[in-house]
Amino acid sequence: MFLSESSFTIIANKNCPLYNLGDEFMLTGRTLSLQGKPACLTLMDDVMYHIETFRNINALKKNRDTTHLFNCSGGSTGCPGEIRIKYQNEQSPSSDSQKNRDRHIAAIASELKSFSIFKTLSKSEIKNIVSEFRIRLFPKDEVILRKGEPGVKLFIILSGKVDVIGDYGTTIATLERGDVFGEMSLLSGNPVSMKVRVESDAKIMYVHGNYFRMILNRYPSLQMYFVQLLAQRLAKSNEERSRQIASGMAGNLSEITPTELLQTLNMTQKTGVLNLHMSNGKARISLRDGDLIRVEYNKLTGEDAFFEILKQIRGSFKFKPGLPDEEMDAPELGDFMFLLMEGLNRMDEESFQDS
Repeated sequence: MFLSESSFTIIANKNCPLYNLGDEFMLTGRTLSLQGKPACLTLMDDVMYHIETFRNINALKKNRDTTHLFNCSGGSTGCPGEIRIKYQNEQSPSSDSQKNRDRHIAAIASELKSFSIFKTLSKSEIKNIVSEFRIRLFPKDEVILRKGEPGVKLFIILSGKVDVIGDYGTTIATLERGDVFGEMSLLSGNPVSMKVRVESDAKIMYVHGNYFRMILNRYPSLQMYFVQLLAQRLAKSNEERSRQIASGMAGNLSEITPTELLQTLNMTQKTGVLNLHMSNGKARISLRDGDLIRVEYNKLTGEDAFFEILKQIRGSFKFKPGLPDEEMDAPELGDFMFLLMEGLNRMDEESFQDS
């Protein structure tokens, strides 16, 4: 017996508290899969109503185009949100198409058997797991995960490469075929901690978090795999950060503001020279044990240069450990936190005047 499948996608969203533009849902037989999202009873009622309507034989005869649009009736229930949904009529796969799908899943399962995540599982277990995954091609430079966003999917790379980008715009790691990412946020419940960007065109499998947690409960060997993976990645991340701090840091001000960057250097008591390249010119800041020794920006020097640097939002930076001998004994420009707070207060006053 082959169960029919219906799919639908949110194509417009106005203040919906639960769902996002582009979210996809699936109905198989009488089972509604919300792909890792919480269940909204109003939405589910609307979906079932419209599916039953489109199943009507007369309606199908009149509508050769299997695409239908409808709005969620949330407004009538007091919900502040509104969404518009694109619905595809159910498709009952033929025996041939079902066989083709089975062969496709079997081929993927054979390929995945060599991946470290699946090595402890049988081919039939892998087939059961990957039947819920989707595959997508991601072009070079597309950002798959952004720092601070909630983690909702697990990703497995089939081909290509992705870069894991750290706090200062530097590459912490490059992942490729067989590697997994997205699991740390799913397991911890914390937001995504690092950006993931495609380094070369990549074909990637992904699945939503609810299904990921379900297969973890079902297959204890996968739990052990992810425990070991988390330990390895935390150790590597800490090692990489230590190496970066020892050899210097480089990145973009789009990744970290001058205020955050200078606070980091102050709190970690760094000694060295911070060079910045910005649209309005170059800047140089000398620090000794995290304190300001010398600041230059275009024709400005000292406090005035420091206050102007704090306002910048675009540019690149590079920190190089070590100071020239003449600056090792130079007096401090002033108390770092006092100067920082004064600069932020000036920025607030200018913003207020502009408004």
